[in-house]
Amino acid sequence: MRLVRWCLLVGLLALVACGSRHQAQPTLPSGQKITINDQTLAEGGSDTVRFGHMHAGEVAVLPLLFANESTQPIVILGYDRTCGCTTLEYENQPLKSGEQRAANLRFDSAGSYGWQFKVVKIRLSGSREPHRLYVEADVE
Repeated sequence: MRLVRWCLLVGLLALVACGSRHQAQPTLPSGQKITINDQTLAEGGSDTVRFGHMHAGEVAVLPLLFANESTQPIVILGYDRTCGCTTLEYENQPLKSGEQRAANLRFDSAGSYGWQFKVVKIRLSGSREPHRLYVEADVE
């Protein structure tokens, strides 16, 4: 009987020790993917970002994921916007070919009602034309 208990104890300890070696997998950033490739650098590109239904005065943030699928590193140099109600939060560090980086797009609906359509023009290094984000929201 003592031998059985000892074997069970050793087995339980071995099981616990093995479980402690499990390492969590790194999580990738999430959000709507904005793909930049050689064609969008040469000709410009666009994506539509939808905030959906919002209440007047609400501030919403949508996560974006910039993916560099071009053959060169890119940097977000800055952005222009049609309204001060939109803000792009990003790192302006080089994004190597094949890499992805998270950013946030913020929309402040204060003073807005009805269907809203805004444009954010993102200036990228190595690009002749800006990448346009068409921003939509329905504010009640």
